[in-house]
Amino acid sequence: MFTVQIKTESDTYQKGYDSPVLLSRALADAGFSVPMPCGGRGTCGKCRVRVSGAVSPAGPEEIEHLTEQERAEGIRLACQCYAAGDCTIYFSTGQGQIQGVTEGRAAQFTTDLGQEGYGAAVDIGTTTVAAYLYSLCDGVCKKAVCRENVQTAYGADVIARIEYANRGGLAELSEKIREQIGDIIRTEFDVPISKLVITGNTTMLHLLAGLDPQSLAVAPFTPVSLFGVWKGNVYLPRCVSAYVGADITCAILASGMCRDNAALLVDIGTNGEMALWHEGRLLCCSTAAGPAFEGALISQGMSALPGAISRVWTEAGALRYETVAGAAPAGICGSGLVDAAACMLELGAMDETGYLEEDFPIGDSGVKITAQDVRQLQLAKSAIRAGLETLLAESGLPTEQIGHFYVAGGFGKYIDLENAAKIGLIPPSLTGKASALGNAAGAGASMILLSAGALAESERIAQMAEVAELSSSPVFMEKYMEYMMF
Repeated sequence: MFTVQIKTESDTYQKGYDSPVLLSRALADAGFSVPMPCGGRGTCGKCRVRVSGAVSPAGPEEIEHLTEQERAEGIRLACQCYAAGDCTIYFSTGQGQIQGVTEGRAAQFTTDLGQEGYGAAVDIGTTTVAAYLYSLCDGVCKKAVCRENVQTAYGADVIARIEYANRGGLAELSEKIREQIGDIIRTEFDVPISKLVITGNTTMLHLLAGLDPQSLAVAPFTPVSLFGVWKGNVYLPRCVSAYVGADITCAILASGMCRDNAALLVDIGTNGEMALWHEGRLLCCSTAAGPAFEGALISQGMSALPGAISRVWTEAGALRYETVAGAAPAGICGSGLVDAAACMLELGAMDETGYLEEDFPIGDSGVKITAQDVRQLQLAKSAIRAGLETLLAESGLPTEQIGHFYVAGGFGKYIDLENAAKIGLIPPSLTGKASALGNAAGAGASMILLSAGALAESERIAQMAEVAELSSSPVFMEKYMEYMMF
């Protein structure tokens, strides 16, 4: 047996092992997680930790992502490096609080007042978990918190997590998210919860419930459950399909878009879910945008943590930037990436095809945008735009006839819509009709918690929704190629 020791800024943890163990596994055993957007395949190079002692030799993935100097200093990829004997991992816990969104706009609804005790609404996002504490007697929100989803350590997107579950990690993923929700309720709310509503996309709810998500990743994409049921005092809202989840059901509910004549809603994130309402028809779809908007698969990308460049603009011909919490620049998050691309076009550093002759520095930040970063952004933004265009084509509704354009999600709250239109992410004609909803999924879950009428309305929304199958849509493929251009 050998001992793996983990040293943080304030504590030391250690555990014995009988056989070689991945550093990421040892960290997880101690309750820590490192970012692994690639799901532990060694392709993103973001799970860097410093280690000393008996560890495995560097493999090809580490040699590709780490310089010889970094390896000499003990920097290794936690998902590739094995502890083979006594060793020490030096791990920093001072990453700070993610700039997540708890605020969410909700349409007018009737609250069921006079209930006893406290209730909680939780939105399990692919990247963040937002939770809300309510007094059930008066419907007042007492506290709202947002944390990074612990499952991001197992992959940045739903496909990576499904793959991890298929490799025997389902129980672990389920346990981690349940523990996180329990920890939020216990440490942040500290009151007995008599009623709990938990929303999320279909994969997130499968992982929460411990249901095998494998069927969500292969045709004909049949979920084990669409939920919409109570389990004791816990309610999981109804999903529409494998990739149009309860989060979009809740977002549609919160937006009130079905009370409009013609409205379009999009939740721009790792999963680009969207819905179009027109003349009593609700048409939905989901695009695999990938995690670029969450900062993953971007060379210096990161979540919206302190130090992430979140805004970029030009001023008197010079490039300016702003970071989350005003901290020293450490990388760039999704909103900053969109801004940077718009600035690159404005300054002529990038052409409409996305060609970038050399890395583009963000002022004096030390952060650069690479050609590969541009490619990831192109893939993500063209998927979102093609999905929107396909919904419009399916409905026969011209963009100009859309009365309201709702942008949901944390990314949607911080994104500069004018810059999003400049790079082709959204139709330019919709920027003047746009409303940022914030965390609409959390707002919808809160409505369900507080109102039997809202719960019934969410069921009706999910049941009436039609799904546009993009994989077989010639319009989607045509638009996808068209909007690869900037």
